[in-house]
Amino acid sequence: MKFSLQGSIQLTTIPPELIEIYQPVIGFEAVSVWINLYHALVNSYTVDEGDIMQQMNITQKSFKMSLKTLAKYRLLQGDSKEYIITPPTMAELLEQIQDNSFAYEQERRFITLIEAFRLKRGQALSNLEAATTSEQDSHQLTEQQADEFATRFIKECKFVPSRQLRDRFDMWFEQLQDRRLLEELLERTKRKVTMEGSKGTCPSRYADTIVRQWLVQGIKTYEDLLRLDQKFQASYEFYRAVEKELGRSYNTLTPAEKEIIDKWSTEVEGPVQLGNLIKKAILSGEYQGKGAPGIAFIDKWLESKDDKPKPKSVKSGRSGFTHEHKLSDLEKLVRRKTMVGLEGEDNEG
Repeated sequence: MKFSLQGSIQLTTIPPELIEIYQPVIGFEAVSVWINLYHALVNSYTVDEGDIMQQMNITQKSFKMSLKTLAKYRLLQGDSKEYIITPPTMAELLEQIQDNSFAYEQERRFITLIEAFRLKRGQALSNLEAATTSEQDSHQLTEQQADEFATRFIKECKFVPSRQLRDRFDMWFEQLQDRRLLEELLERTKRKVTMEGSKGTCPSRYADTIVRQWLVQGIKTYEDLLRLDQKFQASYEFYRAVEKELGRSYNTLTPAEKEIIDKWSTEVEGPVQLGNLIKKAILSGEYQGKGAPGIAFIDKWLESKDDKPKPKSVKSGRSGFTHEHKLSDLEKLVRRKTMVGLEGEDNEG
């Protein structure tokens, strides 16, 4: 199946801040309205309210609400008769935060998303951001703030109040003093409730499982979580490459298998190269077991070949694996004879 574009069209570059920072707070629909309007104006199209609503399959009420939301967050300027599209900027958002334009929960969410945005791109916080975050997070979680979080979890995540829930809250707030981390816990639990409703695990138990996993992994701050998420994302690509080549379903690797793949990931250039090596092992015809070959066979096959993964720091014209082995007596003899022959050629010259 092949697709092509008739005529020419100017590409519309969407600011990453809009997707990564604004969308989690103001919602997908409002951001989609902004993108549609922006795309039309950039390409000099006639912007028609009816066409936008038809393309997006939304009601006039939803469209008006989106415009109101965009105006609130200064992504649109003007009144109900005329609007000016305003691309999002970090400086504008930080100014709004500094002016206390948002409720506490929204402000914290924005700051968390800004930090994640900057950390992902290896950027340091600006002086204003550092001042904003230090002002909010210089102290540990107070008893009042813990009570506020407890109330929000019960209301927003539909927790069922009980003595066991109170004990869970006490444990969370004692172990997790970073409010940004608690905000993230709240958001993840809300997403689960939104997706599954009343089905599945009790929301408070789901959140409790996350907290216990974080503690086992040594996560005490939001920065710890971001670093772990980035590490997981890198490993995830290798896991998916292996699952794909071995015909495995998503997330079916055991912890022991993941440990072996983690070892491979440090010795190859990337998931694509690892996938090619696994294909080579499968096509070698050396697997004699029943069913599809597994991780153990691939690992043993790689260990037995000259295609063992070479460290990334070693630059070579060959792709694949290097293999160090002790020289046999025959190889030593051949090398010695060869060196003698070369010495003889040098003397003749």
